[in-house]
Amino acid sequence: MRVPVQLMAAASAGHTVLAPNAELAAALLDAVDREHRRLGHEVWATPRIREFSSWLRELHAARLLADPALPRCLTDVEERELWRAVVEDSDAGREFTDPAAAARAARRARRTLQEYGIPLRAIADEPAAETQAFLHWNQDFEQRCRQLGCVSVESLLGSTPPPSRSVDWIESSAWRPVVRRWLTRYGQALAAEKIPADAAHATGSLRFKAVSPELEIAAAADWAARNLRGGDGFRAWILVRDLTRRRAEVVDAFDAALAPGRFALREDRGLAPYAVAGGTPLADYAPVRIALLLLSSSVGVVSFQQFSQLLRTPDLHLSIQEAALAARLELALRSRSASEADLMTWLTLADATARSEGLSPLGALQRLQTALRQLQSLRGAHPFSTWVPLMVAAIEAAPWVQRSHWSSAEFQAAERFRELLSALAAADAVIGSQPRESAQRVLRRAALDTAFQPQTGVPAIWVSGQIMDPWLNYDGLWITGCSDDRWPAPVMPIALLPIRLQRQYGVTAASAELQMQAAMELQAAWQARAGTSVFSWADANEGIAAAPSPLLPQAAPLLNESMPAPAAHPHWHALLRAAPRLEKFIDERAPPFAAAERTHGVATLKAQSRCAFRGFAESRLQAEQLQTPVPGFNPRERGELVHYALEHIWSMLRDSSGLAAIGAAARSELLDRAAEHALQKVYPRRHPGQRWREREHTRLHNLLGKWLDTEAQRAAFRVEQIEQESQVATFSGIDFRVRIDRVDSLADGARLLIDYKTGAVAADWRGERPDNPQLPIYALLQPANLVAVAYGSVNAAKLEFVAESERRDLFKPGKRMSQLEGQPNFAALIDIWRARIEKLAADFATGRAEVAPTFKACASCDLQGLCRVPGALDAEDEDEGDGDGDE
Repeated sequence: MRVPVQLMAAASAGHTVLAPNAELAAALLDAVDREHRRLGHEVWATPRIREFSSWLRELHAARLLADPALPRCLTDVEERELWRAVVEDSDAGREFTDPAAAARAARRARRTLQEYGIPLRAIADEPAAETQAFLHWNQDFEQRCRQLGCVSVESLLGSTPPPSRSVDWIESSAWRPVVRRWLTRYGQALAAEKIPADAAHATGSLRFKAVSPELEIAAAADWAARNLRGGDGFRAWILVRDLTRRRAEVVDAFDAALAPGRFALREDRGLAPYAVAGGTPLADYAPVRIALLLLSSSVGVVSFQQFSQLLRTPDLHLSIQEAALAARLELALRSRSASEADLMTWLTLADATARSEGLSPLGALQRLQTALRQLQSLRGAHPFSTWVPLMVAAIEAAPWVQRSHWSSAEFQAAERFRELLSALAAADAVIGSQPRESAQRVLRRAALDTAFQPQTGVPAIWVSGQIMDPWLNYDGLWITGCSDDRWPAPVMPIALLPIRLQRQYGVTAASAELQMQAAMELQAAWQARAGTSVFSWADANEGIAAAPSPLLPQAAPLLNESMPAPAAHPHWHALLRAAPRLEKFIDERAPPFAAAERTHGVATLKAQSRCAFRGFAESRLQAEQLQTPVPGFNPRERGELVHYALEHIWSMLRDSSGLAAIGAAARSELLDRAAEHALQKVYPRRHPGQRWREREHTRLHNLLGKWLDTEAQRAAFRVEQIEQESQVATFSGIDFRVRIDRVDSLADGARLLIDYKTGAVAADWRGERPDNPQLPIYALLQPANLVAVAYGSVNAAKLEFVAESERRDLFKPGKRMSQLEGQPNFAALIDIWRARIEKLAADFATGRAEVAPTFKACASCDLQGLCRVPGALDAEDEDEGDGDGDE
């Protein structure tokens, strides 16, 4: 790529060269440096190539040194915060659903007035409500600027004197009229040069049709990769018009084509031969993200998820061993903590839990405590310049303690964050005194609004999102989004300003004619900047066909005919093609169950019945879903509360006659005592808070009162056993510990088994592979005189018994007996159940572990990452506190 002679001459003469945006200025600076290296120069003066608005700020800063009485220029963060305050403090701003968006629109509208020279008096009589709101905001903004002794950057041009040194400027359609007139008056335009007719890679204009937007990006990446492999120092400029929205997709596609090593398991730190312009929010980079997390966690209530993220952050730990300790501590906290607390409470609980678990002292907790003390050393409202040193000290004490492991990009992001903090510290006059929580919100907004891109130089392939003339000559250009509905760009007037005035003063986005003219000029410039210019368009993802823009050169051949179609996800396909051929071996048999292993009681056979792999993974691999603290008591705890409360109730009542004889007052007192007894059993293990305890007490009282009404409808019974000690059931040589909730006896000596459920219930014990073999297992342990087994559904939505019974009217008058799966009596049914349970246990014992789920098994399973069977979107309700686990 040859550097224009005029640019090299101006740079070598020490002239200031002005570009309309920072992206083009960086490209020009890189081109000049590369040309010096090509010419064999070892030392040269740094070219004075500047983005125009930054150059204006530099000039104004120099004038301030000579005349401190001049107004200070607002920084970007100051201007954003000032506009936000203007809009939020106004009556009109309160009517907007998104005041922050209104502030951005007002700022853009003001800049448009300045850039196109639209006088305020021209819109003063506009009756539209949004225009009147803007006029009020603009007046308030100017008044606040005067009070603060500040000026916005777009207002600098009117007060900037003629430059004292020679100024050259890049001829570009990106210049706005007011700036162009100033540049024309005081500077010399540098015209772009056309690509030489004999340029390498020159093929003229081409067109490309893609069947989807994803394949359009993939095709551009493949085209760049093929040309780079051809050698000859190929350089290309690629325009992706919606780059901001599709940045992750673009990076994915270009990594696949140009840096496939980034998808390998082994980390590849080599520089990619491409770069994507524009940057991403500074808050997205790891050092900034963790710094903001610490600051936000130091104020108010912190969720468990937020504290977990903070505790497990790699940058907080000095070694892998310390990180492992933090992971073990986090796992222990999941079963002991409330769903939210302030940070100091979390740190105190974590420290106590670590000691109770016998874990070594965790340095991360001490560092977080130090950081928190730094932040809490000052209270009340203070200027930002007072808060910033405390924030920096806290960040360096905890999340930034491992700076030596940062990558170059992370170092640069952290440095940019420091610059942002410094800018905020200098903005006391604009932002004013703030409480720490409010100051941290300002900082978070600033980090989200600040785009950042690590400096890696300008590589061979440059991906841009700016619809502009790249000015420099390239070997190839690829322009995406050239369908008839997107090129020329649709009319998009500036918000808050009258469209009539926008068109009158030549605002390009407000006029179809101006958009057409701009598109034609840009397209001609693109064709003149490269030996090969590819114009592409794509069908919509919904399969809607797109037509090429009529502006495209109709005679240009289709690149599709000479270029193989790209893959939708080329990186996975490339890795698959490069992978060695593997021998396929299906192993669905685990080692036999060993004597030293333990089961999870009935839960093991339940999982084995639903899917053999699930039984193996959950019981033998200990593959379990992590518990997450929830507000109040979790479903399992609420199930245990019901068990404990009913145990207390029936230890007092003993039988149906005791239930019938108890009076209303005594019954209410019994329910209160039962609820309190249950809470005292469960509450010490986890502390969701006093208000949740009070709510659960009321819930238990009401729920169990209704349940006793359900029990009162039964035939006469006596509670023979309740929540008895666990028993050992042996099937196929394996012991399963089991605890039966309740055994009742009837007047004639017949017996029935009851298991409480607080979730949704159904008759899930039937069939060769029952979803839950719990009741059959209980029956095998207590077969004598057994006539029924039942779930007691203690659920506010449905209070009932779901039973298998050889008698009618046992649980409710008019209730029919069960079909007993076609058996003549319950004893015969128990024999069928015994054979099924023995088979399940034998399969488990011998290591049967194939992925063979029952119809609904996947809906309640979390092992899809291991078995690779897609799960259902909605999981079915699981049993809560059913007592069938290992004890």
